[in-house]
Amino acid sequence: MADQPGEVTELPPYRAVLVVDAKDFGGNSDPDQELLAEAVPGVVALAFERAGLGQVFREALFPHNSGDGLGIGFDTRHLPGVVSHVFDALQAVLAERDRALRARGRGLRLRLRASLNIGPVREPDPRGRAGVVGQAVIATHRMLDASAVRDVLTRSDPEVTFLAVALSQRVFHDVVASGYARLSTSRLVPVAVRVKEFADTVHLYVPTPSGELLAHGVDGRPGPEPAPPAPPPAGVNNTISGGTHTGTTIQVGHLHGLPRDHRSGQG
Repeated sequence: MADQPGEVTELPPYRAVLVVDAKDFGGNSDPDQELLAEAVPGVVALAFERAGLGQVFREALFPHNSGDGLGIGFDTRHLPGVVSHVFDALQAVLAERDRALRARGRGLRLRLRASLNIGPVREPDPRGRAGVVGQAVIATHRMLDASAVRDVLTRSDPEVTFLAVALSQRVFHDVVASGYARLSTSRLVPVAVRVKEFADTVHLYVPTPSGELLAHGVDGRPGPEPAPPAPPPAGVNNTISGGTHTGTTIQVGHLHGLPRDHRSGQG
């Protein structure tokens, strides 16, 4: 009798996973933390609206709020639009919100880190017996915690740069490098990261770089120094001998069209 095949687990559907969180959230007072926690979903929702993808956010899969941030899932077909437009819109929305927060207190700021990934995600059980699980979700959170991503906001001007984005290697290859997104690969900086068990390359995107990012690069490494100007060609020194010369001497590299027996200085 032939062996019966064992039970095979089906692969969950592939989803895009976006996670954002606020920089230095815990350093604020309790009332200010409450204010920022309420602001995060609003600024992200407004960025999706301005990018023409408001419905994607409103109908987000497995949305979850972490207090100082949020996470959502969505269909991967929306990835080109999110990469091309949402992050730039989010930077603009945060800049506008900063002007409003300034009236409450200059020390109160809302600056975000965002990470975007793709992978199989097992969505919550409709009866509430299981949460969102999958390595893709875990990796998205690990990307957000990478020091290279955190350093972007630390090394930039807090009144200019409000957003740092980490795209996974998979998002970069499938969406950006393939040409689906309207974002040049030259605006992304690949950086190797390791956070706990997660180790991979992420691609950093900063919509509005400033501060040390301009002088030393998004990844902290300055670009190549410009080549020094070429030195002027060395002069040519000739010595004229054979008597006293009182006239003007003209040096010519080559003369063409003169007879073979033409002598210098003869009429």
